[in-house]
Amino acid sequence: MISTERHQQILNALADEPFIKLKALADRLHVSVMTIRRDVAKLSSTGALIAVRGGVKSLASVTRSQNKTPENYPLLKAALSYLEQSRVIFLDSGTLCHQLAQLIPWTSEMTAVTNDFHIAEGIVRETSAKLFFIGGELNRSDNTCHKSLALEMLNSLSFELLFLSPDSWSERGVWHHDEHRQSWYRMLTRAARRTVLLADSKYYDQSGLFNLYTLGIADVVITNYPAAELVLKDRIDPLKFHPLRD
Repeated sequence: MISTERHQQILNALADEPFIKLKALADRLHVSVMTIRRDVAKLSSTGALIAVRGGVKSLASVTRSQNKTPENYPLLKAALSYLEQSRVIFLDSGTLCHQLAQLIPWTSEMTAVTNDFHIAEGIVRETSAKLFFIGGELNRSDNTCHKSLALEMLNSLSFELLFLSPDSWSERGVWHHDEHRQSWYRMLTRAARRTVLLADSKYYDQSGLFNLYTLGIADVVITNYPAAELVLKDRIDPLKFHPLRD
């Protein structure tokens, strides 16, 4: 089969599947992975598809994703403004960090660190960034690892930037129903050079039995809570406060 025929078959395959691994394409076209890699590089250079780590994505899938603006886009956009030149970034669990991971302009020179299985999966499938997944026992309620083995691994790491997106926060701090996560977040924040906390208004004063940490541990607190300037007055350093106004 000549290269032009393979190129068309690759594009035909992407019309049915938004993401395909290189190995799957090689098996389908009965050629080596190296041959597919060269074909994908050629098609990518012409803008016909998107080459990602381990596979390819269709342009249609990228367009659909970009057209779906997250509900909390202003919060996420503000978070992106703190990326600066950070190359090693830890993403906490939660919907906001999952959405943020999809917006970060990852490159092969950057490393994503996370204990969230879904975030890790997206990094592998959709970016060329290096991934360091903190494993151990998986908590099925939120698809994270944060128990003893994860703590041991975290103890040997450091990263430039940490994004936190708590499910329950108030002027008194961040709360959770699992007591053992206190140790996890103490160690996590110590390992970060800079911490950015995304305090979404819909999670203000939600249920949580145990106090994990105070808002003061963050270097920046970004929030869209309307009364934030009032409730956080004298609670955090004004220089750390990033309120979003309508």
